[in-house]
Amino acid sequence: MQLAVWPALVRGRDYSFALVWGALLTIGLALREPLPSFDVAPYLSLTPFGSANAAPWPSLLADLDAAPRSLVFVRHEVGEPDDVFHRSTREQPWAHGRFAAPGNAVRRQVQVRTIAPRTADELAGFFRQAAYSLGDIRQGEAVPPIRLEKIPSDLGNKDGNERKALFITALLPVVLEVNQRILSDREQLLYLRDKRAARPAGMTTIERIWLEELAERYDTPADDLDELLRRVDVVPPSMAIAQGGVESGWGTSPAARAANSLYGQLQVVGRSATMPQPFANLGEATAAYVTNLNTHRAYAAFRAARSALRERGEPLDGYQLIGSLLRYSELGQDYVRFVRQIMRENDLSDFDKARLSIF
Repeated sequence: MQLAVWPALVRGRDYSFALVWGALLTIGLALREPLPSFDVAPYLSLTPFGSANAAPWPSLLADLDAAPRSLVFVRHEVGEPDDVFHRSTREQPWAHGRFAAPGNAVRRQVQVRTIAPRTADELAGFFRQAAYSLGDIRQGEAVPPIRLEKIPSDLGNKDGNERKALFITALLPVVLEVNQRILSDREQLLYLRDKRAARPAGMTTIERIWLEELAERYDTPADDLDELLRRVDVVPPSMAIAQGGVESGWGTSPAARAANSLYGQLQVVGRSATMPQPFANLGEATAAYVTNLNTHRAYAAFRAARSALRERGEPLDGYQLIGSLLRYSELGQDYVRFVRQIMRENDLSDFDKARLSIF
């Protein structure tokens, strides 16, 4: 049922359950229509499995600073046609709505600043003005909450090291913002799981609606909370940044420049042809990438490995977890080795503990 409530709630702000319910009673709003659901189908690549369509594999030691055409070997491979989910898209993929904070707590939210520099020099100048550097982040400083709309088209004019540094610096807060919204949903889900365990009939109507909407977005039955918890979880920044760098040539590929397509996701054109999936901005592309890993059955091994780390109380290690994404590329283990090499060369594991500044 659709809850006619303020748009701010749908955008993911936290309010206590008491405030929300009191507002509903005061205004006299009714529960009428189904809640909007998120369709992951437009963001799933449909490349068939197998080696028949694999492009030539360059040297694993080749520098990603080469022209983007050297990266066409990377394909975002998913499952068989019956894996595709068919639902209407009625909300942005990162718009995780929340009706109540865990335990009815009111928590401060991240205020994100959107930027759209026209050139790589403008982007670098903004980072300097904001006193935002990867060196400081590695020392434990918080990441400024910045959302870059798109990679500057002239990023490829920078030399290799500067290009990589700008790409990593720009993408890190985007990944962290997407993860923050997922963690907000995960905390609410954990709260409801514990509440249901203590009192099986204790969930309120609003909480049940929220749970059903979340389950639909993650393509899982609402009563299977264990599976939901395996899916409603984050992707380590080191892994997302490394895959984005590999798939997009550090933001210089035609797909990245023209369509904000960083992660190799494809769409079907006609019966069999494919082309890069376009996105409105980098946040949408990143959210779609995380949603794909969290919902598609091709990546069940990734979700199981991540869940095992959670159960053991260990941090989510991107270097370790990338080993479970053998089906992300037709190249399988060679692809995993290549992405791990990128992680090592650029010390990307340093960013798995990074956090956004909260105002």
